[in-house]
Amino acid sequence: MSKVKKEKMKRFAPVLLGLVMLLFAQAALAYQHFKVSVYCTQQDVQRLSNEDYFRQSLNELRKYLTIDKVYLEVHRRISNDEKTMRKVKKLFEREGIATAGGITATGGHGSTLHFNVLCYSDEQQVNMLFKAVKIAAKVFDECILDDFFFTSCRCDRCISAKGKLSWTDYRLRKMTEISRRMVRLAKKINPRIKMVIKYPNWYPYYQNTGYNLATQPEIFDGIYTGTETRDAVYTQQNLQPYQSYAIMRYLSNVAPAKNGGGWVDPLARGTLDRYAQQLALTIFGGAKEVTLFHWDGLFRHLSQGRLVSEMGAVAGETFRTVDAFAGLLQAPQGLFVYRPLNTQGEDFLPNYLGMVGIPIEITPRFPRNVKSVLLTAAAGDDPELQNKIKTFLKAGGTVIITSGLLQKLQDHGMQEFLSAKVKGYATVNRASDLNFKDVFDFSRSVTIPIVQAPTNDCWNEILGISSGGNAFSLLAAGSYASGRILVLTVPDDFSDFYAFPRQTLLQIRQMLLDEQPVLLDAPAGVSLFAYGSHTLIVQSFLRHNTKVALHFKGNVRVKDALSGRERKGQRKAGKTVFEWMLPANQFQVLTYK
Repeated sequence: MSKVKKEKMKRFAPVLLGLVMLLFAQAALAYQHFKVSVYCTQQDVQRLSNEDYFRQSLNELRKYLTIDKVYLEVHRRISNDEKTMRKVKKLFEREGIATAGGITATGGHGSTLHFNVLCYSDEQQVNMLFKAVKIAAKVFDECILDDFFFTSCRCDRCISAKGKLSWTDYRLRKMTEISRRMVRLAKKINPRIKMVIKYPNWYPYYQNTGYNLATQPEIFDGIYTGTETRDAVYTQQNLQPYQSYAIMRYLSNVAPAKNGGGWVDPLARGTLDRYAQQLALTIFGGAKEVTLFHWDGLFRHLSQGRLVSEMGAVAGETFRTVDAFAGLLQAPQGLFVYRPLNTQGEDFLPNYLGMVGIPIEITPRFPRNVKSVLLTAAAGDDPELQNKIKTFLKAGGTVIITSGLLQKLQDHGMQEFLSAKVKGYATVNRASDLNFKDVFDFSRSVTIPIVQAPTNDCWNEILGISSGGNAFSLLAAGSYASGRILVLTVPDDFSDFYAFPRQTLLQIRQMLLDEQPVLLDAPAGVSLFAYGSHTLIVQSFLRHNTKVALHFKGNVRVKDALSGRERKGQRKAGKTVFEWMLPANQFQVLTYK
């Protein structure tokens, strides 16, 4: 080798070493069981077109996490031009990061509410949206719609177009029509493009604004799930943490194999724990991709133009932790909750049940070949429900109905299965089982609907007791053909479940989950996630340490999935019980055999 060549090698050796180290660092951060994406809003794309900001912000995020893909938004109130989109796309692709387009359908005058969503009776506004679709189709092979692709417009034009239809029926039809037009347009420009619709976190109300789960999953190439739940108290929606898991499962059941992933933002979270929990539960629910919204929102801007990303640090640590066991999370399991498409009733109740330790699997199809099903008031909109209940009970299954569904159908055929009715309200502050062996105190007085269950036609298995001494049904049981029917009394304020005594919650779980191999024994605020791979996750959402236990049927061995350490259990009356102290706001992953 010549002296000149040797000098060149010496000069470039540090650079090559640096590149190798960077590659190794990136490989070390790569996730084995899911991908991570970041959504960049229209304003973010403008910022990222400045290469100094692009480089500084990307390097800051890469300290903490691997970014597999970015969604680059064409339109949000206003549109970016094609040149800008192509420039930023090229910058990311040079870094080995895949790109896709994004569109947020705002910037119209279709609503007087907080968001400027479009009026889809106004072709001018539709054309504004379609112009953005054209740009996205020219530049990208994939495009996702952020969750503003709905209508809440009640302008004169919409009133006239609606005619005699209900607002719900009109909007469902209108948004189905617009969806078809949009996808046809995109594919005419780019036959390869994959069009994806992201659904928001308010799943009981989709149909009210035109989100149509009965038609859109077939029109679009894929769907995506809004798993952001934020703070459960100090927000208008009051979404319970468990929903980050439950909605992921629901939309995966709505469109099997089409649910591309879950989407979390750092907004209104209250604490960093709350942000981490949303990300983890999204993966617990089976997400193969997690999208972080949004690029600039992940940073704190300091003096002299410096950037730091606490959100990136929290996300990166969460992803590394969950990736270590995510391969075990196969075949999520839970009590099936039948929720027909585009229906309402006892909205968000499954999330509250999940928060009191009942694993939930929401499905839009009445389940078959299972032993138990829970029916909330939303199921009452199915005109064939009573025939489905009868068939299920005759096959020997257990049907659990809520007091809300009983009240909805008690004069419309439910008397075939049991003679109970809902009438009036009572306030209770203690609870007991049917034999009154023990009486337990609620943490506060709770108002419940009165389920009147005629003696010997059905039995009140669990009762709430008023301060005056009267007892009222919390869970009633009856029989029909070869099956069993239960009535779960649901307070109008679902959060009142959190005031139930720990012992009463265990009794409810024993009745509702009789066929499950394991039960959680814990206070409200602790959730159980179960998988067919004999894996369990016990998650605390409490702000203090708490003693929890798992009750297994038979003789079972349990290990910590991360450390491999075997836990010691105790044999009690044909069960194996494992008890330990669960730290505040943490989860533990266990395997059993």
